[in-house]
Amino acid sequence: MLRLFFVVVVNCFCKSSMMRRRLFKFCASRKGLPCILVTLAALYASWRCSHLVSQALLPPPPPDQNLEQFRFNRSLQHYFDNINLLIEPSSTCELKEVPVLVMVTSAPSHWQQRDVIRSTWGKHQQTYFFLGLGSDDDQLVDTYIEAKQHSDLVVHEYQDHYQNLTLKVALMMQWTLKRCPLAHYVFKTDDDVLVNPWTLRTVLDDNKEAALLGYKKENNAPHRDEYTKWYLPRWLFPEDVIPEYLSGTGYIIKGKHLQDIMTAALKVPLINMEDVYFTYLIARKTLGLNLTHDRRLSPYKPWVSLACPYWSLASIHNLTPDEVVRIWPTIEEIGQSSSEGCGMFKMFSSDIFLF
Repeated sequence: MLRLFFVVVVNCFCKSSMMRRRLFKFCASRKGLPCILVTLAALYASWRCSHLVSQALLPPPPPDQNLEQFRFNRSLQHYFDNINLLIEPSSTCELKEVPVLVMVTSAPSHWQQRDVIRSTWGKHQQTYFFLGLGSDDDQLVDTYIEAKQHSDLVVHEYQDHYQNLTLKVALMMQWTLKRCPLAHYVFKTDDDVLVNPWTLRTVLDDNKEAALLGYKKENNAPHRDEYTKWYLPRWLFPEDVIPEYLSGTGYIIKGKHLQDIMTAALKVPLINMEDVYFTYLIARKTLGLNLTHDRRLSPYKPWVSLACPYWSLASIHNLTPDEVVRIWPTIEEIGQSSSEGCGMFKMFSSDIFLF
């Protein structure tokens, strides 16, 4: 009876023919319970090993993309009606004209990035930082103290995470229309971007007729991989190709078009990719505004770590605070001396030297 049980167990659970032969050979010279115990131990070890290997080979579960809110409501007006403004500067630019208003998307924990911007290129531009709420109350206290010290933070009552970026930029535009309505240009950018005010002025002079200006990307496929932060599911955006949009790392809107963009946005369902939403779905597709490409508003940075390649660009993306601090003094020196002084090194700002 034990022998019959042994044969059934081995044939049912042992997938390797070599292991089955070895177990049969082992038990041929042995009888009874020892044989069964050895068999069960061998089978358990085999199962455990295969389980661990399969777990190691399987990809981890996809991250929580925080997109469920879009399943329930994609109306921008709904969010405007239910989100409170918590902190804003006591003095804004309501009554004065501003050539370029720089609006920086930031996160509650990115105080170092904001401090570096204030001490470098932010001194030369009217600049405000836009935040949501962090994960703990202590962070809000720190943000309040920072806002009192610098008077350049605008904080709204919503959870600050990447998939809420469209909402953050919408709140940014709404605030600008109320608090800085005379801005000639609104420059939306991020807190890991270095802005060169002198080259930026040249870019604007070269593109005076542009309604929206930035680094234009054309005929890109939306990211359907849910493991990336740029994940754009088909139920939010069914199109297989994005014909054109401006990179969200830094684009400029002419002030006179801002109200039209916000009015149209109230009628177009939200998606999680703010640059695709505002520059393609709203500005280009709904309003028919032209998107003007200028490579100097770059979503990349030079791989040659010299100041001159940076000088030739109006904005450079993906810089750490230490990189901004290191590069800025030379850029400022060139800008204030009104002399490019770069010579042959300008070639290193061409696209082939950016990443």
